[in-house]
Amino acid sequence: MSDFPTPPDSSGSFAMIETIRTIFDAMQVLRKTCLSHGFRYFSVITLPSAISGDDTSIASLATISSWPPELIAGYDRLGLAKNSPVLDRLRKQITPLVFDIEDITRRRPGEEPQNANELFSSFDLTMGVYFPVHDNHGLRHAVSFVGDRDPLPVEELSTLSLFSTMLVEQISRISVADHAAKSVLNDREVEILKWTAEGKTSPEIARITGLSEHTVNHYATIATKKLGCSNRTQAVVYAIRLGLFK
Repeated sequence: MSDFPTPPDSSGSFAMIETIRTIFDAMQVLRKTCLSHGFRYFSVITLPSAISGDDTSIASLATISSWPPELIAGYDRLGLAKNSPVLDRLRKQITPLVFDIEDITRRRPGEEPQNANELFSSFDLTMGVYFPVHDNHGLRHAVSFVGDRDPLPVEELSTLSLFSTMLVEQISRISVADHAAKSVLNDREVEILKWTAEGKTSPEIARITGLSEHTVNHYATIATKKLGCSNRTQAVVYAIRLGLFK
């Protein structure tokens, strides 16, 4: 295991949370925090009320994750989410869940303990911690860090717990803002931005849509303001991220 005697100063991580405006930003903040605390990978999952059926996968539960694709694929191929002792406990407790991977996988049925241990050991993972968090809408999430480091002292555990709460709250705000942005644009405004994204100029869009160039520019300006952007290019990028162009 890695030697990690004292918890790092996480004031930088707290400050970075306030700068998060997109999921990509959240990924960057999580990555820096994960590495600064001596972990290998991180994830943010949304917890269902119950795990049922073989179709539940860690890929579908994770909203943000740095797990290697091979680890996710292996986990889901083995169906490890269904009988996960970690996921089961996370639905029942509000305090951080620190676990030794070899120890907790012993609670799995059948051949799952061996399969799970082989999978995690192939990625040098021996321990992890999950922080259960409720967002502003009452949905239950969990922020996790996994690796091969020493157990977390109480001070570091408290720091990461607060960090996780603040992070999920910020991500929730982003989701609300994105949903609101999707609903404020009408079909014509989306159409104009879509043609702009395809590289069309205002005169070209006017010919395509049968509108005047003045009207095209008017729709583009209104859409830009509604999305809170400073120019048409930013509005197009934001619209793409929101998935407005079908």
